[in-house]
Amino acid sequence: MSPPKIGPRAPSTTRLPEPALPPRPRNEVKPEPRDRQGASLFESPKARKAPVALSTPGAGPQSGPQPTPGTYPTAADVANIASMTDPVARNLAITQGYHDLSDAMGTLLGKENANWSTYATWASKQAGVSIRQEDMPKAFVDILQGGGAVGEAMSRVDDLLRNLGLPALPTGDLLKAGADALNNVSKAIADGNQFVFQEVGHEFARFVETFQGDTQLDPAKLQKYLDGFPPDKALLKDAFGNYAQAMFEKDPNKKAELMLLANNTVGLHEQTQLQSYVEKALNSPVKDIFRGILDKSIEAGANALPFPANLAAKAAIKSGAVDLVLNPLVDKLADVFRGIATEHMMKLAVPGEALKLGNDLPPPAGMEDTLFPPHLRSIENPKLRELLGRMDSSPDSLKGTGAKDWSQLDQRMNYIVDLFRTRQSDPHLFDQPFGKEAHYPVAPSAPRPAALGVS
Repeated sequence: MSPPKIGPRAPSTTRLPEPALPPRPRNEVKPEPRDRQGASLFESPKARKAPVALSTPGAGPQSGPQPTPGTYPTAADVANIASMTDPVARNLAITQGYHDLSDAMGTLLGKENANWSTYATWASKQAGVSIRQEDMPKAFVDILQGGGAVGEAMSRVDDLLRNLGLPALPTGDLLKAGADALNNVSKAIADGNQFVFQEVGHEFARFVETFQGDTQLDPAKLQKYLDGFPPDKALLKDAFGNYAQAMFEKDPNKKAELMLLANNTVGLHEQTQLQSYVEKALNSPVKDIFRGILDKSIEAGANALPFPANLAAKAAIKSGAVDLVLNPLVDKLADVFRGIATEHMMKLAVPGEALKLGNDLPPPAGMEDTLFPPHLRSIENPKLRELLGRMDSSPDSLKGTGAKDWSQLDQRMNYIVDLFRTRQSDPHLFDQPFGKEAHYPVAPSAPRPAALGVS
């Protein structure tokens, strides 16, 4: 199946201007000049868009904001993208799909606040680096050829093998072991990328399809929509209920907090669901893979020796003498590979920044002193305060945000809640990830031909 077609996009529906200026943020900063009110701190005045409203008071019946059909994936498109079998092509389509869902949500809720799909665009694009196995093979080869602790361990094994009349360890076998381990990591990341998009992407598409064109909150319609969530998706139900409230909220402080609450709640659901995939990627049975390939290489060398040298080599292997020097090499190789894999996974490139998830989150440019966007510098929503109290180990601070062990859910969430809060008003998060635009629908995968029977 091919990914979404790329081509020019028709313009989205124009949103009507706000009839009045928004209330002043709760923080005690000096009021901005009239021509700067409502502007993001991430962009210059000339790039600013005018404030927008969902409806004009006193106007007659009218339709609310609607994204242009064909510019975002429907629930059916999400399912078709998730069913793609090529993990690389699928990841590219997922990344674009997240962006287009983010853009559609922005049409409904405004782009003054990023939504979860906005962040997911860049996380999925980063996952694609690991899925395509970029850079990691070269880093592993460099270490094998660079000496150090691994080189010393290899030399000790080679010395023993030569004494037994066996050839030195082929570098190709070590690279084969590394490639096998890397395939395990890549598959775990690709599977997680697919799983989350299929589940969460579906809900974003369903939200857009349900509420596009609405001009006011309809409690009965909202309840019917929320009843569509299964019992095991309680976090998603809460999150999208908050998105619906934010869609019609006029107070910019309350709206920003509802958006952050929804984003964090989707993030908690997503990271909880991803736990097994993260563990598979970081705790791949690297030692077993390296040990298995090295054992086969040494046994093959022993079998190739003439009699009686082959018997002496096999006896040495059986006695454990080879294990004494092979085990430290396997340990070093596994440690090095895990270090490379972890460093590779713990990166996130977003527009204008390359974040290292193991380090404390840096404040956004221009917010070195305030840390957070104006409408999120103080938190009053009680549900948001409660969630941040559980997830954020350093309230209203970025100290201690770095995740030293990405396999731990609490460390991931500690980083994520501050990432979402600090970057929520950055308009560049809505940028195109690949500089292109997609068209939908996406055709479903063609069914595989039935296997021919054998008589």
